[in-house]
Amino acid sequence: MTNEQKDIPDFLNNLPDKFDILEEGVNIQTQKEYIDYSHSFDRGELTKEETLHLGSILFDGNQPLEAKKKVLCLLAHLGTITAFRQIEKNYKNPDKDLKQWTVLALQECKMFLESSLIEESTGFILSGLGGLQDKLRYYFLVLPPTDRAFTTTQTNFIQKEINHVARDLNCVVESFNPSEAFVGLTVLVPMDIALGTFIETGIKNCNDSGNFVYEHYYVTNQNIPDKTEINDIIKIVKEE
Repeated sequence: MTNEQKDIPDFLNNLPDKFDILEEGVNIQTQKEYIDYSHSFDRGELTKEETLHLGSILFDGNQPLEAKKKVLCLLAHLGTITAFRQIEKNYKNPDKDLKQWTVLALQECKMFLESSLIEESTGFILSGLGGLQDKLRYYFLVLPPTDRAFTTTQTNFIQKEINHVARDLNCVVESFNPSEAFVGLTVLVPMDIALGTFIETGIKNCNDSGNFVYEHYYVTNQNIPDKTEINDIIKIVKEE
């Protein structure tokens, strides 16, 4: 066992929580591109000096992005502390077009570090909307049961009940955006809380006072839909 391998347990213990939520979020296309590219490489092995030389390519402004993508994947697959530190150093000041690649490489390298010590890695969680600590960020769309619009009183009541449920379940409502046709909200939900428990409890509490919220809803952790997408989503949800 090398000295670096002996240092891995302490190194991992000083990293963030067991659940590796990518806080900034990574869009679906980048996730797919990275995973496809990453799977084209096997695990590697380099000396510390060779790893540092490889990592130096990331900080060379004359190197093309494709070369840096390859370096990020190679470093990630080394699964060493030195490789992790090189990716981490790049993460602090990455090329604009490679920031999400750097995030994924950092998490994959950590996963390989863990797998060198235990039979099963804790892995990491991909989410377009990201998260914070032990919580993933979700976007919810809540609708009225008929074509009749929400009133201001109703949207205020929805907000009150949603906030109440969020406090009980240790969720965090980050944004609440009401309109006549829907209510959109982004919420940080702990990983041990079922999404249905959160939003369906909120809807039930509202309907206990008048059945003014549709029982079906829309939820995603990949993106916040734009106006056109929301119109399409409403049509789909209403058909359920």
